[in-house]
Amino acid sequence: MSRATIVVIEDDPVFQSLLQQYLANLDFTVIAASTGEEGLRLCRESEPDIVLCDLMLPDINGLQVIEQLLGDASDAPIIVISASEEMSDIREAVRLGAWDYLVKPVNDLHVLDFAIENCLHRHHLEQSYESEVWELDDHIDVIYQDDAMIDRLSQELVPSGPLQVGDYRFSQQQLDPLSRGLWIEYRPLLDGQVLVIIASVNAPAEQKLLPLLVLKTLIDPLIRQHLAGTDHTILYPEQLLTHVNLELCHSKIRSAFDVVCGIVKTQQHEWCWAQAGDKIVSSSEGKPDLALGIWQHAQYRTHRAFLPPHSHLQLKLDSAELVIDRA
Repeated sequence: MSRATIVVIEDDPVFQSLLQQYLANLDFTVIAASTGEEGLRLCRESEPDIVLCDLMLPDINGLQVIEQLLGDASDAPIIVISASEEMSDIREAVRLGAWDYLVKPVNDLHVLDFAIENCLHRHHLEQSYESEVWELDDHIDVIYQDDAMIDRLSQELVPSGPLQVGDYRFSQQQLDPLSRGLWIEYRPLLDGQVLVIIASVNAPAEQKLLPLLVLKTLIDPLIRQHLAGTDHTILYPEQLLTHVNLELCHSKIRSAFDVVCGIVKTQQHEWCWAQAGDKIVSSSEGKPDLALGIWQHAQYRTHRAFLPPHSHLQLKLDSAELVIDRA
């Protein structure tokens, strides 16, 4: 049984053949096109689950393909694979609605499989969320009828335990262990840096889980790209929030998110962060910006603070707190 149908729009015959063979071996159904117009026609005919698209095509460029696909009301996730490393191209592709962007040469094709799975997972979550919103009154959303599934998904949104990196200890505490309305993350990055996130969504209690999982799937690829050395947006809080806000405004998730995301530089003893929304209380001073998912043109600022020895930083949200301690 096919995992999903993928349309590949790529004019390089060697790379196109490589993608076809690799994806077919992973049990995907692959349909290939060498031009933008042919790709658009195949997308209309086959209604794929994922579209892989190059930017440099012989007839129309990939940005026009993305625009026309969305104009056709297609909701298939689009992954751009291009040799262009220009930030302007990447920003424009994301602005138009691309879900991910991989830079050629893709030396490790497992990265592509990861990107596809991430997009399929996010797409499923968005469809489930849309179904939940429209059908909640009929109580037919199976996710919330399965406590074991709810618990499993909720566990993806909190760390399994404390984290120690150099002199720094990261921990979290929830006074209400049954609370499922927030996401707490601290993740080691390169060069002794640690990503810190605490987030909540403005939605009824029974509808918070799926939007937060979608938010997580938007940030996970940026962590992967940083660890692979291909993109370091994750290290710049204002860029991260801008990117995620744009994605949320293009998504089917019609909710506002309160988020603090930041980087602890354990070697330089610096805390760099940005804040969207005003519901999170921080022991560091910094004026919050607009919550995510409200306005696609919102702007975000990075704040900085030195972390002296024995410093104690707290981020509080409802009955939970994330704590960063320096020895």
